[in-house]
Amino acid sequence: MSAAKYYIYRNLRTGGFSVRYRGRVVNRLFTFSAQGVEFKVNELGRQRVIKEKQKNVHAFVVADKYKGLINNEYELDKLVKITYNPYTDTQFKYCASDIYSAKEVVFKDGRCFLAKK
Repeated sequence: MSAAKYYIYRNLRTGGFSVRYRGRVVNRLFTFSAQGVEFKVNELGRQRVIKEKQKNVHAFVVADKYKGLINNEYELDKLVKITYNPYTDTQFKYCASDIYSAKEVVFKDGRCFLAKK
């Protein structure tokens, strides 16, 4: 039996991120890191966004664990952003290439970055 994972998605109402565990939102955070991550896009949800031109939760960073951050633990100006646009992308992007997994990512100011201390 595999361990339950944390599903992290951008919360457009708060500008931060929501963390879902076993189907329930367990936290809402603005600055944190996640370890052992996979980037997942639900294609049916993406197609619904394109068809209806209305946002819905369909893309997640799926993590083994997450933790809050201490100020300046990462130099964000030196990190490269991970992006996703349902109208142009079928997968999360890092430096214009698809990204499917990472050891660690950092979330701050409504954005996701590949972690490099």
